[in-house]
Amino acid sequence: MNKIVITGAASGLGAALAKQYAAQGWSVCIADIQHTAGAQLAEQLALDHGQDCFFYPLDVTSDEQWVELQNTIASRWKGLDCIINNAGVASSGGIDDQPMKDFQWTLDVNTMGVAKGCHYFTPLLKKTGGYIVNVASMAGLVHMPTMSAYNASKAAVVALSETLCSELDSYGIKVSVLCPAFFSDKLNQNHALK
Repeated sequence: MNKIVITGAASGLGAALAKQYAAQGWSVCIADIQHTAGAQLAEQLALDHGQDCFFYPLDVTSDEQWVELQNTIASRWKGLDCIINNAGVASSGGIDDQPMKDFQWTLDVNTMGVAKGCHYFTPLLKKTGGYIVNVASMAGLVHMPTMSAYNASKAAVVALSETLCSELDSYGIKVSVLCPAFFSDKLNQNHALK
């Protein structure tokens, strides 16, 4: 049985990934700050596919919640095959207009949330090998004006992923980074969740 944790999986790209993996027979942990949508999706996936699909409430900025999730996965599944660090938020504004609290929030979720997922799950993956997939953005490679916080946060995810690709290879851990362009998502709505 393959096992995967996907952050930000209650909606958008994360939900699409969760559905795809469950349909392929994977057990899926939907880790998200959106309790109702996440729990409903996990229940539906378990019913549709008969796998151990479950929801776990996770604020990716919380070290304590990451530790609790890692302990839950180690206990429930005795290991992990893949983590997709997908949770993300968007903010915009000129560098002299955007409040620094919004800039910091974007970095905390988009960059530190990914770094924490890698940090807390690498020890589990080192035991058996597996995959880390970090979701960045085309904005991590091509930098649009008035998007400095988002661009910087996603560029950092690209750099982190490229670093870990060589750092973790000897442990049998493969690291990838996704850089999607525009698609329909609820990214801007998540601002209200901070």
